[in-house]
Amino acid sequence: MKTILGTGQLGLAIMQLLLDKSPDERILLVNRSGKLDISIPQNVQVVAADVTDAADMETIAGKSEIIFSCTDVPYDKWAGFYPATANALALALSKTNARLVFADNMYSYGNVAGAAMNEQMPHTAKTKKGKIRAGVINALLLSGQEFNSRVAFVKASDFIGPRIHKGLFGKDFLDNVYNGKTVRLFGNIALPHTFTYINDFAAAMINVGTANDTFGQIWHVPNAPALSLDKWLHLFEVVTNKPIKKSVTPKFVIRLAGLFNSFIKELYEMAYQFENPYLVNHDKYVSRFGKHSTYPSAIVKETVEWYLSAQKNN
Repeated sequence: MKTILGTGQLGLAIMQLLLDKSPDERILLVNRSGKLDISIPQNVQVVAADVTDAADMETIAGKSEIIFSCTDVPYDKWAGFYPATANALALALSKTNARLVFADNMYSYGNVAGAAMNEQMPHTAKTKKGKIRAGVINALLLSGQEFNSRVAFVKASDFIGPRIHKGLFGKDFLDNVYNGKTVRLFGNIALPHTFTYINDFAAAMINVGTANDTFGQIWHVPNAPALSLDKWLHLFEVVTNKPIKKSVTPKFVIRLAGLFNSFIKELYEMAYQFENPYLVNHDKYVSRFGKHSTYPSAIVKETVEWYLSAQKNN
């Protein structure tokens, strides 16, 4: 059975792609409530479990051939959530034969000053969140345990695409665009920045998870060409036929705001992502699986279509 931990945008995208390939695929979805607010076929089951609980994860792993881990929590909860999740999964893997594909981001590499990030780079981040992510990699992939050979990490950049609400170009952004409100950005918006299309991420998770020679390794999702935030905004202007009013917030203002808002405080330490080019190399993945990344104009079109459809149904 294929198991998906987390029923957010990535988890559901993986589920849908698996069903598109094989409508009768047996899939186990795992979240805290055991409930889902969308309809699913009978061969998909939803159960409640705590990914930070070792007993729960051992039970889930015992039922699973492949586990796709796609869970997330707000930044200010990472320090407790991710180490506990890594420990629970490590124990579960040590007691079962399950394989794990872990959805990750680029934070563990830290500030590479504009260099294109690749899978051979060390996980030597100096930021709080980067260290947390590096700790997960160390626990699940680099701990010298037998189960490390049954673990693969798939790293993505910042999300873009349908069903994303809080991302830079998510629902909140499109709300502002369609309501004529100012879009607030920070950093140098003329620098190229790699974004990961959510469906490309899901496809990469599945390709890595269903291959036989991909485990014990890190993989980067194949991404669209890196465009500046300014160019992404222009594409959204073209597709929405709406002029976008934008304002770039100075870094010191963000730092001051972080004194009063825990989320902004956590965001501040990642400002380096928008102070240098933010580039991700995916040659390793393309050499193994071919290039299937979605082009920026198609990403924007699909994102806007999703937004307008969701607005119509509300």
